[in-house]
Amino acid sequence: MKGMKERLAKKIKLITIVSSLKQGLAHHKSKIDRTIHHIRDEIVAESGQRKGCVTPTLPELEYVDVSEQEHDVEEEEREILSEFEENCPPGGEDSVVFYATGLRGVRKTFEACRRVRFLLENHMVRYKERDVSVDSEYRDEMWRLLGRKVTSPRLFIRGRYIGGADEVVALNENGKLKKLLQGISRVHSPCECCLNERFLICSSCNGSSRLIAEDEETSNGTMWTRCRECNEKGLVRCPLCT
Repeated sequence: MKGMKERLAKKIKLITIVSSLKQGLAHHKSKIDRTIHHIRDEIVAESGQRKGCVTPTLPELEYVDVSEQEHDVEEEEREILSEFEENCPPGGEDSVVFYATGLRGVRKTFEACRRVRFLLENHMVRYKERDVSVDSEYRDEMWRLLGRKVTSPRLFIRGRYIGGADEVVALNENGKLKKLLQGISRVHSPCECCLNERFLICSSCNGSSRLIAEDEETSNGTMWTRCRECNEKGLVRCPLCT
């Protein structure tokens, strides 16, 4: 009997605690609701909007005409290009053509070519390098374009003659080179075909630049003939990057 009374007393005490807890939660929720309504009313009063309909006001964004900006950039490119002489190498209408040399015999010329090559690679643009020391046709082509015998490097952009190393370095320092190269396709890795060597070994003569003349023999032995597929060094131009 005593145990039953104790259990009943515990239940009554628990009910009282739960009831008090519920009342406390309800009171706390009421305070939160009043605070929320008060803040909302303040926002409505500050924004001048109707009660019950609060719309956050966003800062006005300045309208930017992208097409107009692109037009301005193109106009600036044309103005800069117009400063240079029209002189377009074969295949250079909308690209960059760079006449260079890979020979270290004349250190000054070799270092000048390296400076121009570094700037072009730093701007990450696709360019056609034509090594005049490896292919004499490139050398003759460069001389023909400029009307005299000149040394490399020589840079052409979009059919305009830009100049040698000194001119290109100066243009890079004043920011014009970057503008001249805008719109040129970009490259992020070496050429997949030649790894930027620009030439490949001729597969017809295996780089010897000579072939056996068919059905022609002399008393001294086999007759040889010049390979028509490659240059005088037994190399062919890379079909992707030259």
